[in-house]
Parts: sequence; structure tokens; C-alpha cells
Amino acid sequence: MSTISLRNMATKSILDRIQHGDISPDEIITESQICDTLNISRTPVREALIELVANGVLERIPRKGYRICDIDQKQKINAYVILGVLDALAAKLSINNITDQDIRRMNETIDLIDIAIKYENYSSYCELQEKFHRIYIDRCDNPQLEKMLEEIKASVSRYTYFSENSEKLFTLCRAMNEEHREIVKFFERRDASGLEDYLINTHWITKHFDAI
Repeated sequence: MSTISLRNMATKSILDRIQHGDISPDEIITESQICDTLNISRTPVREALIELVANGVLERIPRKGYRICDIDQKQKINAYVILGVLDALAAKLSINNITDQDIRRMNETIDLIDIAIKYENYSSYCELQEKFHRIYIDRCDNPQLEKMLEEIKASVSRYTYFSENSEKLFTLCRAMNEEHREIVKFFERRDASGLEDYLINTHWITKHFDAI
């Protein structure tokens, strides 16, 4: 495997671990840890870490390693705006590539999200809602756009929404999942412009500032 392929593999592995909550905000990430986990040499891992620093996902801690960048509320909101536009573009590009099986998978994922909400399993909710969006993102046929989305998602992390009030948190989750059902309807109608507008101006709009 080429150095570039190994670097991309390392980058994706780190981003996935951040999004899934496997790396905590204050955890130190080292080259040796990533090398051991992926069983690859230092050069592609170092290049991946440098790339993630340049993209604002990680920050370098001298003589220690790297950690997830700490971003404030305004930065999160700004990142969410960008995320909404990019996600909407991916959806628009994918709309003619979505199959009936993809629609079924999205509906099945929505049902699983309902279960996660019922049992107040926020970790499961986050993983499933990411899976939902991933179904159509994978159909956009634009690897560069997919990479940009991964980096933006990692920069805000999966715990963008947080509230000590679980009732408030899961009320928000239920509302978001109802929006997932609306998204599926746009795909079923092949309504590209309506889907793009809905994702930007409804689903990803930062209307819950107090929960971010």
C-alpha cells in the first residue's frame, strides 16, 4: 500500500475515533499509539496528524503529542453552518443514485434511532444518526466532498449537543429524528432542490443554541 493510502487510512481512523467518542477531548494522541493500532509506519501517521492539525481538528502539544481542538460555541455554530451546506450538497448530488434499498436502510435506521431515544441511549443515537446521513453521503460520488464532511464533523465532535436535562436533550433528539423522516420523503420524491433547502434551513439550522 502506498504512503498516501496509508496516510488516508490513518486520517480516517482518527476521524472515526473522534466522531464515535473513542477519543476524549483531553486525551493525548501519540504517533506511536496510532502506529501500533493500525500496524503501520510513522511517516504516514505523522502526515495524517499534521493534516488534521492544519484542518483545525487536532492541536499539537509539544513533547506530548496531539489532542482534539477545544472550540467555543461560536466556532461550533459556524462549523454547523458549513456542515449543513456540505451535507445538503452531498444529498443533492446523491439523489439520483439512491436506490430503493438505500431508502429502506434509512427507514430502518430511523426506527433504530427511535429505540435509542426510548431508552435514552445518547451514544447509540449519535452513531445511528451518523449512519443515517452516511447512507446518502456514500452515494454522492465525490470523495473530496466526503472528506471535507468527515473533517467538519470531527471538528464539532459527536457531542455537539449536550444538556444535563435528559428530557430536554431527548426531546431535541425526537424532533431531529422526525426531520430524518422528512428527509426520506424528499429522496422518495427525487426533490433535489426541496431536499437541499430542507437540510440547510431546517435540519442543520442552529436553532438550539442553548444545547450546543
